[in-house]
Amino acid sequence: IRPFSTRVLGGDRIGIVGPNGAGKTTLLNILTGVLPPDTGTITLGTNLEQVTMDQRRDILDPAMTLAQTLTGGAGDSVQVAGQKRHVIGYMKDFLFAPEQANTPVGVLSGGERARLTLALAFARPSNLMVLDEPTNDLDLETLELLQELLADYPGTALIVSHDRDFIDRVVTATIA
Repeated sequence: IRPFSTRVLGGDRIGIVGPNGAGKTTLLNILTGVLPPDTGTITLGTNLEQVTMDQRRDILDPAMTLAQTLTGGAGDSVQVAGQKRHVIGYMKDFLFAPEQANTPVGVLSGGERARLTLALAFARPSNLMVLDEPTNDLDLETLELLQELLADYPGTALIVSHDRDFIDRVVTATIA
């Protein structure tokens, strides 16, 4: 990364764009403190509660069911923004049918896994949402849902995406 300086403030929506191999994910990891910069400094805000959605969706256990994944395997409720929600109702928010509750994650399509990962990310308390290629495998309906969720998200968002239309709709600034 060439000499670079930026300031990200609370509530900002920052898009990071560039060709494959340009270092978008590396920059994201440096900005969030996952990787140290070779030179210079990164100063993170205080009381950060970060939630990350990576493009590989590594947090999903293929042996668990959709409902178990959302509830952590405990009961039939999901904690969302400090409030208990029934898992079926929360699943519906993310375009899942009630009969999918006992479907193993391992048989879900790529788009369904992406929706499940989004559901997990938006259920966790956070003030920094880090999304690395969140639009991969999303259909138009889920893409619109993600845009609405980000519009209502009260925290800061860092978003890497190749989808310039999506980026242009949801960000307040772009790093290219």
